[in-house]
Amino acid sequence: MATMTEIKSLEDIHYKTKIKSYWFFFIIPFITVTAFLNYYPIGMELKSYMKKNLKGSACLPDYDELRIEWLMPKLVVTDLTLPSSCLGKTGDPLKFSYVNLNFHLISFSPFGIPFKLQTEVNGQPLSVYFVQGIGKRLIRIKDQSIALSRLESIIGGKFKLSGHLKLDFNGVFSNSNSLLELAFKAQTKDLQIPPQNIEGFTTPSIKVNDLFIEATAQNSSKINVKKMILGDPGSPMRANFKGTIDFQKNNLGSSPLNLTGEIAFAQSFKETVPLVDLFFQNFLQKDGFYQIRLGGMLGQPKLMNL
Repeated sequence: MATMTEIKSLEDIHYKTKIKSYWFFFIIPFITVTAFLNYYPIGMELKSYMKKNLKGSACLPDYDELRIEWLMPKLVVTDLTLPSSCLGKTGDPLKFSYVNLNFHLISFSPFGIPFKLQTEVNGQPLSVYFVQGIGKRLIRIKDQSIALSRLESIIGGKFKLSGHLKLDFNGVFSNSNSLLELAFKAQTKDLQIPPQNIEGFTTPSIKVNDLFIEATAQNSSKINVKKMILGDPGSPMRANFKGTIDFQKNNLGSSPLNLTGEIAFAQSFKETVPLVDLFFQNFLQKDGFYQIRLGGMLGQPKLMNL
């Protein structure tokens, strides 16, 4: 006699799940927080908070939109305007067309929370790796191409430069922005010094071409400039300097310079600017190079006798 297969109702069928029950204690709060941040107008609330609490302050940032994106999680800010007073100086505000702050996994050197910041300030694209650790922070810029003419508003000085700089920067700062460690290299092959006034002397446009800078700092705010080489054999001006820069955390452009070295000018340049020999007549010459001390501030250097 054939055996009939008993058919159970759907209510009697139980499906096994691979999701452990304790995971729900993590999944449910995550979904709740995500939904809240997606629909809560966090950008409008933050802007309202800043206007209320920073009213009358010299540093009042403004932006068009702030939002959180969850595909490759990041914070997005559009059309950010940061007054120059926020950096401890006067002048035009810094304008960021966008700021993207991507979140990454934990970092162990230094130990902390890492981010990648991508932005465009005053038309200059920047990509910065940032780690907020315990008591200090790391800022890393790797092989970034930078238009020197767009750095003026950041440095805050009167000395002008143009050209495209390849920058490699690794800096460690305390939470109060004091410099702890630094490894810095910069190089360009198209450096130009536009006309400007240095101690009452107006210089012509100078096509220097080459520039190489290497600097370090270790457990100190004093930056050791190991090399600063300008020009090539065909340049109208050649120079070689080394020394120190006292890093000023509130205003980079006001950092005092103490560099010593030498500078020489091609004969064709002297014929074009006959005042060069007159201007440098009080400086000692050695093998055709004037012996110089570069003082003043990073944003407004001064030529001095050794």
